Amino acid sequence: MAKNEVKWGALLSYALIALNSIYGLVIMPFILGAIGESEYGVYKTIGSMTSTISVMELGLGGTMQKYIAQFRAQRDEKKAYNYSAMCLIQAAIMGMAMLVVGIVLFFTLDSAYGNTFTVAELARAKQLFVILICYVVLHIFENVLFGIIAGYNRFVFSNSVKLITVLVKIGIYLIVLPIVKNSLAIVITTLALELIIITMEYVYIKRVLKHKILLYSWDRTVFKETFKYTILLFVQSLIIQFNGNVDSIVIGAVIGTSAVTVYSFAIQIFNMYEQCATSVSGVILPSVTNVVYSGASPRDYEDMIVRYGRAQWGVLGVALGGFVCLGREFFFLWLGDGFSDCYFLALILMVPVTFPLIVNTCLAILKAKNLLLFRTVALAYSVVINMILTVIGTKLWGYYAAAIGTALSTVVGSIISLNIYYRIKLGINMLRVYLRIFHRITFCILVPMVLCFFANPHIGGTWPALLIKALVFILIYAVLMIAFGLTPNEREKLLSRNRI
Repeated sequence: MAKNEVKWGALLSYALIALNSIYGLVIMPFILGAIGESEYGVYKTIGSMTSTISVMELGLGGTMQKYIAQFRAQRDEKKAYNYSAMCLIQAAIMGMAMLVVGIVLFFTLDSAYGNTFTVAELARAKQLFVILICYVVLHIFENVLFGIIAGYNRFVFSNSVKLITVLVKIGIYLIVLPIVKNSLAIVITTLALELIIITMEYVYIKRVLKHKILLYSWDRTVFKETFKYTILLFVQSLIIQFNGNVDSIVIGAVIGTSAVTVYSFAIQIFNMYEQCATSVSGVILPSVTNVVYSGASPRDYEDMIVRYGRAQWGVLGVALGGFVCLGREFFFLWLGDGFSDCYFLALILMVPVTFPLIVNTCLAILKAKNLLLFRTVALAYSVVINMILTVIGTKLWGYYAAAIGTALSTVVGSIISLNIYYRIKLGINMLRVYLRIFHRITFCILVPMVLCFFANPHIGGTWPALLIKALVFILIYAVLMIAFGLTPNEREKLLSRNRI
């Protein structure tokens, strides 16, 4: 069963990405039309405010996943049970802290928005705030429960629950919002579904996994080690979040809101591209942890990185190749001629990030071995590089400078620095790893790109034509991959029930 969890967990993650993309492109505009601009504006404002409070969770769920996987690899069930209880206690403390911060912020709503919101809007904002604070607190506990399930490598259940939740949410919105026409229905639905998810996960942990949540003692050694890990995850999350927002902040200040709008659509495509890689990386930490604690050699690490990396390049490569050929036409049909720059901005962002994404198994190894400090430092000076290049360059070359600044910071921090670190600290030959990942698959990507290049001038201009070209592109790629791109072992695993 464990062998299928990574494979089907990743496939369900791709389905979830596709569904969330539909949600963002179709359902959010539907919500806007159903509740109106004023109500939607209040909902988004309060949603942003409460989401900032959620950073107080500190990445506890990610820490839980890593250490449950580690204790299971060490065959120490008692320590896993004890740590689960310790994490729930920490979650309760964090939840109370969030409630305190929420109460303080609640009483600042009048002064913060009294001059910009109407009386009715302010009243609605307070209602939304109370419900969303409850959701944020509950979500801490859901993250901990998810961490336990993920630590057991049970991604089919967890990703299935997420997928069904989004489908149910969409169904409720489509039925209820045309009748109710207010944002309370949205947040109440979100809160109710969170309660249902927590209940389902808890029952699954107790009945299926037979995992006990028992506090034998407060293990100070484990707490100290895990707290350091949690803090490093938290700092990395803050850095990544800031790095993702700094471009838009500078562009808005230097050029204006219209430029931010153009850049934001490029970022939207870029984020979707990044998510394609997280579908695999998000489900491999328990497996990687088990390999690390089984005494693996650097060459074993290389083989594992290549195995997952080829799967990720197989997805990211065809996505990147298809976007190179069809992305400009897509933006024209989607947004119009005024957004043609989005295509080039997205490409500048997508190309360099591909290299760290296809070897992000290395990051899982660092997590398993508690070696996150250097990556934290590398991310920090990457942000500094990005800020300097963006602030100086945007005044001279506009939003292209912001994209180039982000790309160069990725090259310095996530490609050059980390690849050197992997070589020195883990003994991994990254050049050999990349060559093995790109072997054969790259040819299978280039062939449909060349064919598409010659066909594009003769076929295009409509959504059906774009869809047909995309389907033909994927079909040619799939045939080439099965016939040539996959190794015999990969082909056997793909067509069998074994994992990726």
